[in-house]
Amino acid sequence: METRVQLKRQIISIAVSLTGILLLTWVIAADGWLAKLYFHRWYEFISTLLRNLTGRVPFSIGDVIYCVWVVISIIFLLRCLWVLIRGRWKELLQMTLKAAASLLWLYFVFLLFWGGHYRRTTMVADLGFKTRDYTTADLYLLTDTLVKLVNRDYAEMEKQPLNKEQMFRMAAVAYNDLAKSAPTLAYRHASVKSSLFGEYLNYLGVTGYLNPFTNEAQVNTTVPPFQQPFVTCHEIAHQLGFAPEEDANFISYLAASRVTDSRFRYAANFDMLLYSIRRLGRRNGYLARLLWEKTNPGVKDDVRKLIRFYEQYEGPVDNYSAVLYDQYLKANLQKHGIRSYSEVIGWLMAYYKI
Repeated sequence: METRVQLKRQIISIAVSLTGILLLTWVIAADGWLAKLYFHRWYEFISTLLRNLTGRVPFSIGDVIYCVWVVISIIFLLRCLWVLIRGRWKELLQMTLKAAASLLWLYFVFLLFWGGHYRRTTMVADLGFKTRDYTTADLYLLTDTLVKLVNRDYAEMEKQPLNKEQMFRMAAVAYNDLAKSAPTLAYRHASVKSSLFGEYLNYLGVTGYLNPFTNEAQVNTTVPPFQQPFVTCHEIAHQLGFAPEEDANFISYLAASRVTDSRFRYAANFDMLLYSIRRLGRRNGYLARLLWEKTNPGVKDDVRKLIRFYEQYEGPVDNYSAVLYDQYLKANLQKHGIRSYSEVIGWLMAYYKI
């Protein structure tokens, strides 16, 4: 009798969570006044509240939560295996339904706290930028511009890397400076932290991530220092609700490329140059080589350092994680999947009016 009651409770929990997910998805997709309430009132409230709370703690609360979930999942799977071996089928069904209900509620919270932004009409367009189709000549002009900028920044750059506290603080200031011309980019109650998982993230090819449940921006501070300022700005863009990767890349470029510290500007232009010259290379290898020859030898050396750094971590784990992340992005309406990061080129064209 007790088992039957438990099964009924789990089925009701699944039905309620599914209803909540479908209703929230419909509200966001409808793009009416309820969607505006979600994006402009609810999200601003919950994200600011979470950052205000988590920003007071020096370590990543979200990473601790992830670790606890991993331990709980392992214990749960071992229990399921034990119940399966003992042939207790009703108990196994109950545990399976409980797990399904838990995952659905977790997904509902994900959508409610942050994930709904994947379904939002691009926020970059709200800032007045418009993308269009571009020619190889346009791409050449953009890449040439980025080569000049990255050469300038490398020549001016201090060679001493920023420590993480300086970097996080400067990134927050960069957004608030940017907010003077674009108020929607105001960044209150900073919560940017170094990931507790550190070097292990390199096997997955992860440089940073946003925890959607705590709204903490996590930066992998084991990657080369010349990458880190841009990664930091990228994760802050996610905190502000720019979910698509190309949008977060563009907003972080706007913030980092205007910082007086050349290490931020270099990180931004360096990252964008890699996207641009790769795409130009796929269209016209000769033009890409011409521009590569104009690049400062120090910049080329940093590219080699980057390649050597990630070669240490190459393997099946990196390949599988890339496939999984690609599917995650596509499931969240980013049709280009992992290639979405490079779609920032369209926004850069609009920014430089090429």
